[in-house]
Formats: sequence, structure tokens, C-alpha cells
Amino acid sequence: MKRTLRTNVAAALMVLAPLGAALVAQPASAQNYQYRVAEAREGKISSMTLNSDSGLRPGATLHVQVRGTPGARWANISLSDEVRVPLRERAPGDYVGSYVVRRGDHLDPTRLMTVRAGWGDAPVSLAFNYPTNFRTQAMGNAPAMASAEVNSFGMWPRELDRLEPGRVVHFRMQGTPNSRAWVTIPGVERGVPLAEERPGEYRGSYTIRRRDDLQGFGEAVGMLRNGDQRVAIHLNGQQDRNFGSGYGR
Repeated sequence: MKRTLRTNVAAALMVLAPLGAALVAQPASAQNYQYRVAEAREGKISSMTLNSDSGLRPGATLHVQVRGTPGARWANISLSDEVRVPLRERAPGDYVGSYVVRRGDHLDPTRLMTVRAGWGDAPVSLAFNYPTNFRTQAMGNAPAMASAEVNSFGMWPRELDRLEPGRVVHFRMQGTPNSRAWVTIPGVERGVPLAEERPGEYRGSYTIRRRDDLQGFGEAVGMLRNGDQRVAIHLNGQQDRNFGSGYGR
């Protein structure tokens, strides 16, 4: 009886294994490129972000960020049939790369980009649409420009009962590379600058003074500006776009 049971289980596993491999091999649709996931036994690609300082014009610098399983042996993105950009893992699961558009490059934002990465024996690939503003440029409207996006904003220590004069409060923000970033602390400081220590990663700090209203730190707001686009993000993750002058800088 036990031998028969083991034989049936083994047979079932042999049937299921090829089915899983077939699902991995098929490229995903890019209609909702921020949310589609391609999976493999050892790794997956979950999202991709593309930004530019001047659309797809010659001389423009493109910045690519891909999120996926940490530890890929290699990764790259094909922007066209001729242009392939290598990606490096700057932090666990965070793969980045950049490319300066050359004269003669044929980058068509109406076509798909493809991210490929290798964790095990078989590579994983996932197709993505160019962002909407790049496709708008292809239809003859306003040129595509870099968008202002913020992925996260944090402060530590976060607990108000740990704040006291002389304490150094640290801030960290992740968002669009090559932007201006700062923090506003209501009733305390309107423009604590954040320096871009790595592409898209901004950090800064503030030392509490005796006259500061400690309650204001709980309402701290991170700001990011790229060109004419601006984003404000609160500690709870809520975001406001194109905020008014009350946020400073």
C-alpha cells in the first residue's frame, strides 16, 4: 500500500512539472505593466520603472529600475531590437541601469520592452509597455519628460516619545532619480534637504532644537520635484501631486 501511494505521488509530480515550466516560458502581457509578474522556480520579475530627463531624444539619459527576486546572476532590458541595457543589483531585489540615447537609435515607444534575468538554468523574461507619456510623444503630442514618482518615505526614530532636544532624526526617500528632495516638518522646518546618495535614494537628517514643536515630526512630509512635476508623501504613505507653496522650496 505504501509503495503504491509513493508511486502515485511521484507520477503526479512528473505530470505537474512540465505544466509549471510552460507557464514560465510564456511572456506576460504588458497592459498593466506595474502589476504583472513573471515567475520561475528560483526567481521572478515583479515591476519596472523607466524615467528620462528628455524623453527619447538623442542625448537623453534613461534610468531603469526593476524589482524582482534578489540574487540574479545577470539581468538586462531590451529597449528595442538593437538596444540592450545591462542591469546591476544595487540592493537586494533592486536592479538598475542607465542608457544615453544615441543618434541612430530606433526606440519606438509604441512597441514593448523586455526585461530578462537569470537565476537558475532557464532565463525569465517579462514584456512591458513604455510609460504613457513616452507613447504620447510618439503620437505627436507633448514630448515625454521625466515623471516624479515616490516609492517610499520614512523617518526614524518614528516614536514621538523618543524625540528630545539634541536627538538626530533621519529621513529616507526612494523615488525618481536626479530629482530634488526635501522634508517639511510643520511648525519646525520647511526645507530639510535630502541628498541623493544613490540613484533614486535620498537621505537627510535634522537635529532637534529645544524650541521645536515635537508634535510636528509626526506630520513630516517628504517632497520630490522633477522638472515641473512635484509629489508630496506623508509618513502614512498618502501622496499629493503638484502641491502648493505651503510645502516650501
